[in-house]
Amino acid sequence: MLKYITSAEKLVYKKASVWLIRNYKAIKLMDPESVHTFNNSTNFIQGFVYRCLKSSAKEILDINYDWSGLGVHKYISLTALQIYEAKKKTSFIKEHVVCKNIYFKDIIEELQKESPDGDNIYNILLKYYFTALITKEEDKKLDGFGLRRVMCVDEEWDGENQFIRYETTGIPLVENPYYALK
Repeated sequence: MLKYITSAEKLVYKKASVWLIRNYKAIKLMDPESVHTFNNSTNFIQGFVYRCLKSSAKEILDINYDWSGLGVHKYISLTALQIYEAKKKTSFIKEHVVCKNIYFKDIIEELQKESPDGDNIYNILLKYYFTALITKEEDKKLDGFGLRRVMCVDEEWDGENQFIRYETTGIPLVENPYYALK
């Protein structure tokens, strides 16, 4: 599967990159514990990035980029889509297609620079920040293969095949027809 980038994503991610830099500068003025939490907590960083994307989507495109909604996730497993369309069930697992621990550290490193480069952050987001909805059973399958926090088992990831975990586990992802940033 090839990942395509939409013009809406480009607009939203560009603005989010600017907001990430501006907001991180404010965090640096906070107490050392807050800075430490930002630099070392994947969940905190995930929320920080998401809030910047959500605000950007609202401001630029007047889109409600809601993490709990179906439309924020670019991909969906075929099984999850079939279940959703048959039952309108939305309690799926929200999964970063590329393990967030892999690229969030790159965003943090860029933000920590004296003069962070918004284009570098933008490119990281465009390349790696996209999510998928999968079923609980599919999520257990990822765990069973040891692919919770790594892209490949027993080898170094080449940084290119962003769908390798799903290919390895036999979880077919499709483009989410309800994706908000088309």
